[in-house]
Amino acid sequence: MRTKITLMQLGCVIAVVAVWELAARSGIAPPALLPPFSDVVVQFVGELGRPELWTALWQTVTGAFQGLAAAALVGIPLGLLAGSWDLLERSCRILIDFGRSFPAIALIPVLLLLFGATVTTKSVIVFIACMFPLFIQTLYGARRIEPSIVETARSYRIPRRLHILRVALPSATPSIMTGLRLAATTAVLVAVGSELIGGIPGIGQQLSVAQQAGATALAFAYILLAGVLGFLVARGSEALESRFLRWRPSD
Repeated sequence: MRTKITLMQLGCVIAVVAVWELAARSGIAPPALLPPFSDVVVQFVGELGRPELWTALWQTVTGAFQGLAAAALVGIPLGLLAGSWDLLERSCRILIDFGRSFPAIALIPVLLLLFGATVTTKSVIVFIACMFPLFIQTLYGARRIEPSIVETARSYRIPRRLHILRVALPSATPSIMTGLRLAATTAVLVAVGSELIGGIPGIGQQLSVAQQAGATALAFAYILLAGVLGFLVARGSEALESRFLRWRPSD
């Protein structure tokens, strides 16, 4: 069954690539708008031998990882604390609703004035974009504790710190891992987007430079690189989640 699904997924990819190639070669799509897929692949392979691509990739990964790590260090403890303390969760509800819907990309002009087109700017944007989803996932996970466990903890008068570490954290771990998996993909997307909009060094900046120079195939090569990076990050985080939560029974 798994082999059949893999073949179907591969067939879907091949079909999309074939339609892309035919549309570009037949003139349905202007070459300046959509270059042939084969040209993009040739350009992509050629760029693999240039240090500019690897430098841009490293700059994107560094900014995304720094922002994600900071978001995890702040969002997860705050989520555990709010999930274990009803008064704090109710007090922060307006801020939570505001933060989860706030577009982090909108802060690019302000952060560029403060830090310039640097990795710091990119990391701060990624931090803001990832912190609230991680916080909310952790909060909901900490609140999904079985009532019997909560009552047992109360009856034994377990201190709040011990309750968070021994009760809330194990209960919230599946939600935390899900939040980290989603945040990892978001971190890459936001990092590339900030580079593209703010001219911050990385894949997005190289894509913008290629687009402005009229090198459409090169621009699509960097788009392909960003897609491959996002795909690898998503698959890697899924594998990490499955390995970390292998104790959890499957539904």
